[in-house]
Amino acid sequence: MNAITPGALRQRPWSLLVTGEFAPTPEVLDEIESVFELNPAIPGLELRADDGRQCTVLREYPAGHTAEVDDALEVIFAEQSEIAEIVVLGQEARPAHVATREAPFWHRDGKAIAEISDRMQAGEISPGEAIDMLKSLFETDR
Repeated sequence: MNAITPGALRQRPWSLLVTGEFAPTPEVLDEIESVFELNPAIPGLELRADDGRQCTVLREYPAGHTAEVDDALEVIFAEQSEIAEIVVLGQEARPAHVATREAPFWHRDGKAIAEISDRMQAGEISPGEAIDMLKSLFETDR
C-alpha cells in the first residue's frame, strides 16, 4: 500500500479513455474528469455532436487495480483490529458485499478473481482464458 503524506494531493487511479469519431477538447475532458470525481457512480459519458459524430468517455484503470483495492481492505483490517467487517455498499445491479479479515475482497467473487489473476501470472491460463473466466463471474452483476 502506498504511504500518503499529510497534505499531499492524491493521484486518481484512473485516466480517461475516449473512443469514437468525435474528439472532445482538452477543456471538455477536464470537465468530464470533474464529473467523474464529483460523482464516482457515473460509469461513463457519451458525447453526441450535432453532425452525428459521437464518442464515449470512460474511466480507464490500470491492470491490477482491483488487487490494490483488496490490499487496502487488508490494511484497514490490520490497522484497526476492532473492525470485524467492511460492507462494500451495492448498486442497482450489484448487491452489497461484506469483506472480512478472512476474505478482504471488494467483490463477492474476490477470491476467485485473485485466483484467476494468479493462474494467469503463473502461465497456467492465457490472458484470453482469464478474461473469459472473469466475464463469467461478472455476468451476474449486470
